[in-house]
Amino acid sequence: MWARVIPDRPDQLGRGAEIGQDFLRYMAFEEDAGPGFDPLSFDFDRDPPRLTAMARLYDASNPDLSKFKARGGKLIMYSGWADENMSPFASVHYYEAVTKEMGGPAATQTFARLLMVPGAFHCRGGVGPVLVANDLLPALEDWVENGVPPDRIVAAQVDAGKVVRTRPVFPYPLEAKYKGAGDPNDAANFDPVGP
Repeated sequence: MWARVIPDRPDQLGRGAEIGQDFLRYMAFEEDAGPGFDPLSFDFDRDPPRLTAMARLYDASNPDLSKFKARGGKLIMYSGWADENMSPFASVHYYEAVTKEMGGPAATQTFARLLMVPGAFHCRGGVGPVLVANDLLPALEDWVENGVPPDRIVAAQVDAGKVVRTRPVFPYPLEAKYKGAGDPNDAANFDPVGP
């Protein structure tokens, strides 16, 4: 995925720069700067305070999810270990902060789970079995409607429309470990292991 991130021509923006440019033009300021805004004109003395109003709306860094939990909210977060746009450690760091704030792993797992998917890119695609939104919605519905938390979700690798490999994804910090017997391309032959 690095080919999308690093430009191959001097007149081309990398994917991160494109996202940053559009963010500054259309989302960063309370009043949009618009399509004519040149990110190179960002004034480091004047502009950072102008980002504050929208930062309160966008920043997802507060680990206190007590109001969400009190209302019966359930949260499934996921991130790919091969995410090319955002460090997967950002998701881990946030989830660990939530865990600390919300009373430890057992208390947090009653309403929030983090799934770290080996080989998965940003949001979709990857090398090997990956999750898609369709894998997560039934798990979330079952948790909300039936009280069954997602202890394991099966990721699949599809080639030419055929599933060629599956892997279980367990809630962080658990990881899938091959049992040592059976088809290594079958999720049924993996167990959760902790740190």
